[in-house]
Amino acid sequence: MRAFWIIGSLIILFISCKEEPKANMPDSENTRQDLPKKEGLSAVQKEIVSFADSTFSHNSDMNTLFVFKKIDDQGTITDIDMNEGIRLYKELIKSNTVDALPIFEVKNTDTAILSIRGKGFGGAIWAKVLIDRKTLEIKNIEFDHKSETYGYGSAMTQRTFEDQFVGSKIDLEYHSFTLQQNIEKRIDDGVIIDGISGATMTSAAAVQMVNLGLQKYKGYLANDR
Repeated sequence: MRAFWIIGSLIILFISCKEEPKANMPDSENTRQDLPKKEGLSAVQKEIVSFADSTFSHNSDMNTLFVFKKIDDQGTITDIDMNEGIRLYKELIKSNTVDALPIFEVKNTDTAILSIRGKGFGGAIWAKVLIDRKTLEIKNIEFDHKSETYGYGSAMTQRTFEDQFVGSKIDLEYHSFTLQQNIEKRIDDGVIIDGISGATMTSAAAVQMVNLGLQKYKGYLANDR
């Protein structure tokens, strides 16, 4: 009887020892869920990264790609962090008034993204401008809008309109661009821009936005010359 009890105890102990590691083994499904997820860029961050260079990865840390600055109404330039730069960019799109404009300098290059804002026929319009800080040449530009008429004012987002600005050098003292319809009012040698058919007001607003908007960065751009 005693031998039976000992054998039974040994069997129970043997089973317990085999099951214990299993009990302590982490559940693979739960482990995968508990691992920190790699966060990608937000939609706004992707927009800025792609605009700066189409070869940049959306999985990149923006801090490795850009230096962030802002310029206020008095022309004072201040270093900021990424979060502040994104906040200012979003604010420029949403608000009619902003106290500072964001600057995204592309590291290891002479280029920077400048943001400008204006008012079109249907509401707010804005643009990102990739500019060479040394030569003042526009390397890329993208317009956007809140509620311009589809097929007319919204056509300013098409490359055929945007490409007219690319490759031009801006003038920090005078208007750099003149709408074709207003050519008789020209007082300088600005680049002539063909307007959008059926959307003269939006075309004029876009040209004015580029002229006036980039001049707000005069203090910043003049420092690099």
